[in-house]
Amino acid sequence: MNSQTRLKLTLSAAAFLAIVTLLSIYSKMEGVATASIAGIMTILSAYIWSQTTRPSKDEYAHKNTRKQTSPKNTVATAFNRRSSAALEK
Repeated sequence: MNSQTRLKLTLSAAAFLAIVTLLSIYSKMEGVATASIAGIMTILSAYIWSQTTRPSKDEYAHKNTRKQTSPKNTVATAFNRRSSAALEK
């Protein structure tokens, strides 16, 4: 599905739910209006999510190729120093 088709579907579904929301507010059906508004927000968030670009597997591999150095002062290092000092006594 290309982005133009996705946009048309999103706008038509949002317009339908907006009409349902307005009619339900006029008819004093607050539950239906609330559900329609939630549907509009869901459609719009799904459209935004579908339009975002995500990093490819190559980008992840490139970022993780750097050599990761361990910090000098970690809890495990401090524990090992204390336990070896206790054994020497």
